[in-house]
Amino acid sequence: MSKKLLALLLVFVMVFSVALVGCGESEEVLDQEEDNDKSDGGNDDVQKEDPEKSKYGGTLRRAIWSSPPGVLHPSLYNDTYDAFIVDLIYDGMLTPDPNMGYEGALAKEWEISDDSKSVTFHLRDGLKWHDGEPVTTEDVAFTFEFIAHADYTGPRYSSIKAILGAEEYHNGEADSISGIEIIDKNTIKITTKEVYAPFFEDIATRNIIPKHIWSQVEISTAKEATELLRNPVGAGPFKIKRFVPDQYTELAAYEDYWDGRPYLDTFIIQVANQDTAQAQIVNGEIDFMDISSMNDDDISFLEDGGIIVHQFSSDGYQHCGLNNRLEVFSDKRVRQAFTYAINRQAIVDNLMDGYGSVCNVPLPPGHWAYPNDVNEYEFNPDKAIDLLQEVGWEYRDGTMYRDGEPVKFSLKYPTGNKVRENSAPLIQQNLADIGIEVELLLMEFGTLLDEVIERHDFEMYLMGWGLSPDPDARGMWHSSVSNLGGWNTVGFVNDRNDELMEEGVKYLDIEDRKGIYEEWGKLMNEEMPSIFLYSMNQGFALNPKLKGTQMYTFDQYYKVNKWYIEK
Repeated sequence: MSKKLLALLLVFVMVFSVALVGCGESEEVLDQEEDNDKSDGGNDDVQKEDPEKSKYGGTLRRAIWSSPPGVLHPSLYNDTYDAFIVDLIYDGMLTPDPNMGYEGALAKEWEISDDSKSVTFHLRDGLKWHDGEPVTTEDVAFTFEFIAHADYTGPRYSSIKAILGAEEYHNGEADSISGIEIIDKNTIKITTKEVYAPFFEDIATRNIIPKHIWSQVEISTAKEATELLRNPVGAGPFKIKRFVPDQYTELAAYEDYWDGRPYLDTFIIQVANQDTAQAQIVNGEIDFMDISSMNDDDISFLEDGGIIVHQFSSDGYQHCGLNNRLEVFSDKRVRQAFTYAINRQAIVDNLMDGYGSVCNVPLPPGHWAYPNDVNEYEFNPDKAIDLLQEVGWEYRDGTMYRDGEPVKFSLKYPTGNKVRENSAPLIQQNLADIGIEVELLLMEFGTLLDEVIERHDFEMYLMGWGLSPDPDARGMWHSSVSNLGGWNTVGFVNDRNDELMEEGVKYLDIEDRKGIYEEWGKLMNEEMPSIFLYSMNQGFALNPKLKGTQMYTFDQYYKVNKWYIEK
């Protein structure tokens, strides 16, 4: 690689490395490698070979809190629980590393053009899909054509529309994407219209799908191809063995994985009850789980039981979505009033024992893009009442009225996160204190996703969003993704919002982007399209016999093929 090329690559990497430091993220990466301080006194060959062989075998059981819908397709799934499975089955050309740089996955090397608009990727030799078919650049091109197709119903088009010709292809004005050039079966060049800061995050790490399978399916009905979705073929470290709805998913080691056959024979992802999972992991029935309720008592219980507990800064935030499409929430003063009315600090202090922070913009506190001098919306019921009266609502005898009728709303929220579940009654009480009645509707995570994303059937809901190191939020907040199936679930449409997000991805240098996102953050803080509630520290509980794990905020499965159960 030339010095010039290396310098250009470092510019890309620095964007993400600085972002990580700005988040207040520690440099520490969870690394549970075993102590190699024992010697059996034998020859060198025995010492090198035996420890490696001993790592193979065993089953890892991961607990999750809600049933995956079974949309096991990297371009179609919508929820975290499917993602826990998808990320084991598929690989992208590149993958993020713990230092927020990028390293090769399906691609062994890559070069950046002098104008920073093109990247040429070289796939590894001998790559195979789980069914034995070869992985080629035809699959890479098809993956982006699938997402850019006019009939595509998933939420990821906004992430790849920066590719030259993607919009023309999407609009039916071209038969292919001009910015994707297949040079040979292992070499592909991808060009964007302009310099695109999130190129590696949005494009280079995109999980690749097999053309020989999905080209046989109508894209408009791909989400209905249940048999294919639940029996996916990828090129990642594990392949599907069986998907049992509402119970578990069993995956087996992929023998021909490009980075070596995983040490683990089997990876099981099972639906568990949060109330009993702690006892199960202490008793050895579970090996790996999220800690959904970060508090002193739960952490002490796990650690006293010999469980390894690791904590990370949050990679996202929880919010209370308000349906901006409804006239009742169309005035930002109403959304601001609801924010003043909810005691978000009490949620952090009382439900999380301080393991988190109040969120006022859709960015992690401490991120380089986080704006200064934003409204903190400190708990103030009187201010909330004043704002609502300002827009014509009436407050009398402890009840809030709108157009002469008592104000009532429903709040939908999912199972699967204790803090979120326990925050719902507190939000209900806070709004009751300003005269607003709230009906709580608890449902399965998949059901809520359908009602919020696919049908827009809600008034208020609780949900969390995960974030990437790059502040680009077009996939969640741009008006183009406010339609059915898009991730702008609350339907926030604001011209200046769109302009700022589009401008923010045109530069590589953080200093050039910082002012743009400063203004964007302040706009979101002022408009408050959702009530940004809190960012919660992440925690993982691990069986002490689970070794080789390297986890960090943005990747729970880093080098998962090197994980093993100590015998």
